Amino acid sequence: MTTEDFNIWAASQKKLPRPPTDKELAAFREFLDAPPSDVWRHAKRIGAFYIKPFAHSRVDIFWFVLGDAVNNLTSQNDKLAGLVLKLQCLPDGKGVLGPEPWWSDLPYFNNFWSEWMQFQFDDLPMSSRDFEINRQANINRNAFLAKITANMGKVMVLDQRQRGGHTLKQALERTPISEAAILATEPWITYCADTIYDRSLQGGLMSYEHPHNGTNWGVQKGWSKARWQYWKKRFQEISTAKLSEEVRRLAKGCAERMDTVEKAKG
Repeated sequence: MTTEDFNIWAASQKKLPRPPTDKELAAFREFLDAPPSDVWRHAKRIGAFYIKPFAHSRVDIFWFVLGDAVNNLTSQNDKLAGLVLKLQCLPDGKGVLGPEPWWSDLPYFNNFWSEWMQFQFDDLPMSSRDFEINRQANINRNAFLAKITANMGKVMVLDQRQRGGHTLKQALERTPISEAAILATEPWITYCADTIYDRSLQGGLMSYEHPHNGTNWGVQKGWSKARWQYWKKRFQEISTAKLSEEVRRLAKGCAERMDTVEKAKG
């Protein structure tokens, strides 16, 4: 990241209604400038700013800063996902952060994402002045969540497959096709196709499924193998549609990846 890029981004953080302090922002800058191998060390430093009783916590400020970084700092996507994974592991009861497992359930993370991030880029009109910026931000956000989900292990608070399902619905169950929406699906298939298929086989309710959303899928709601297969078919159709080469190539790769997972798992 160049100094100029960071300075522009940092200046925008100071304009937030509840901005990060200079010390908080400095710690975040050191993290962004550091190599990926140092994520654990910086997670401990950043996390220490926010371990306080909930009544006095400023952790909501941190999520806003991190969310904006996800949107705008594309080159940092892997590290930002790594930071969240390391934060969740912080409270081991032995270090400077104290004995309480404060970060283990990522306080306010899911609430923040649902209220402020989840639906920010559901519709991206190409006529918008900021279309390209918003398109990249939407891809960044889905890549970030997919990487967290792919590395969650048994920590179910990190499971973001419901958000991935929403992204797939928005892209594959609506017409006309939005190329921007299709591009945002690729991380979910690349990193999480196997676990999304598992979730489809389990069935059950799917989040963010409301009558006003609009869908070509039909009346059957929730997760299902049939819906997975519908998504795969839509990728196959998109791979030969009159769309950009980038989108057609991506759709072809996603359909092939889904087919491989389905055959491997039966």
